[in-house]
Amino acid sequence: MKIGITGASGFLGSYTLQYLSKLSKYELRALARTALPQELDSLSNVQWLYGDLSSPMTCQDFIDGLDCIIHLAHTHTPLSSNRDLVSDASLNIIPTLNLLQTIRESGKVPRFIYASSGGAIYQYNPHQRPYQESDLCIPNSSYGVQKLCAEAYLRLAADKQWLTAVSLRISNPYGVLLPPERLQGLIGVCLHQLRNQKPIRIYGNPDNVRDYIHLEDMCRAIEVAIQAETSFEVVNIGSGVGYSVNQVLDLLEQLIGKPLVKEYWQPPGNPQELVSWTVLDITKAKEVLDWQPHITLEQGLAKLCREELNLK
Repeated sequence: MKIGITGASGFLGSYTLQYLSKLSKYELRALARTALPQELDSLSNVQWLYGDLSSPMTCQDFIDGLDCIIHLAHTHTPLSSNRDLVSDASLNIIPTLNLLQTIRESGKVPRFIYASSGGAIYQYNPHQRPYQESDLCIPNSSYGVQKLCAEAYLRLAADKQWLTAVSLRISNPYGVLLPPERLQGLIGVCLHQLRNQKPIRIYGNPDNVRDYIHLEDMCRAIEVAIQAETSFEVVNIGSGVGYSVNQVLDLLEQLIGKPLVKEYWQPPGNPQELVSWTVLDITKAKEVLDWQPHITLEQGLAKLCREELNLK
């Protein structure tokens, strides 16, 4: 099977690419806009393509001969997306539409796996019941609107038999270090700061609750979604368990054996726009994809600390 990955040098894309590459059973094509880190450039079984999905020619070159497309490319975060709605649409939904239009014109019917959001599209639930795929979706950010819009276009494309698709509503993935300037990715940023012996910045309410999913479990979900015999599905991918920011920090303190140095930070943006509670119901993933996570948050954090902080 020939698989193409967009956003292949990004947070989700780079991990997914390395995961699938290790399986040695797929022909992989990776699309990136920027120069590659060493660990990606050295992958021997990956064909690299440089360009942008805003270019129809790039889209044509990218999809040529592919059996499956994993669309992970996305610009902006929930907090940054509201600053310029036109820019957000032009950088995200328009490239996705270019990709879908190119697929339609090709006359082939590939498998399409889309990385949607489990944390940015649902209407806030004050009763704190895990979100199901059938729940009302009212995003409070342009980021969430773009994700929901892409899902609607994918449903249309599947109905028109241009492709078959699964949209994975992914919760909060973690599993690698992330740069400290990122406003998303609590765990990856915390580990980066710990490794460099710097204070941990807390943004927003530390009692906010999130559903964390290890990148390895996310990649397993992507792989089973590739093989699933469905024309179109929307599926939550998370742990089904919520942890507050404070609880995550407490777990890290237990692992490293000393208190964390914390800073409460107010970068550009409105922290009130952050949803206070997000946990996903993953019943459908178990039923439709025969998938469930294998790595608990405690196990994932311990693994990261061993790998990145040299802790036993």
